Amino acid sequence: MRSQTAPSAQIEEAPSASKLQLIKRFMRAIGLQDQLDTGSFLERYAMPGGPLWGAPSGETLTESLSSGFEIRFKALKAAYEKRRAVYQQAYEDHLNWEFTEIDLQEIVTFLEAPVGQHYLDGRWRMEAYTNTNTEDMEAEIVKEANDSLAK
Repeated sequence: MRSQTAPSAQIEEAPSASKLQLIKRFMRAIGLQDQLDTGSFLERYAMPGGPLWGAPSGETLTESLSSGFEIRFKALKAAYEKRRAVYQQAYEDHLNWEFTEIDLQEIVTFLEAPVGQHYLDGRWRMEAYTNTNTEDMEAEIVKEANDSLAK
């Protein structure tokens, strides 16, 4: 982990039309726009065992997991749709505050290039594969730490 955090640009004024276009391109390049358009970032709440599954422990489910997920995710998306524009604006406002137009131009140019797309895909794969390959070790670490707290 880096020892220092890069400072934000802290831009308060509204973005120019060209900067807003860069913000939208940035959001599209990193996959954030798709998440906002579909509400997919809310999927975790529709997963079995999540807050929308009210079945008490030990109770038999009367629906399949996949159809139960679909029903709950549909309800989430309907509730989200009323707030979607607020999410969009919040991200656009923060990106405007965080980066200068020059920063965004350089970042977007990188992300939209083949090497930038490779970076995004490679980073995702690295996290997915490494997390899968180390989950047993992580469980051991948590158990060992928990055991040491019990002493």
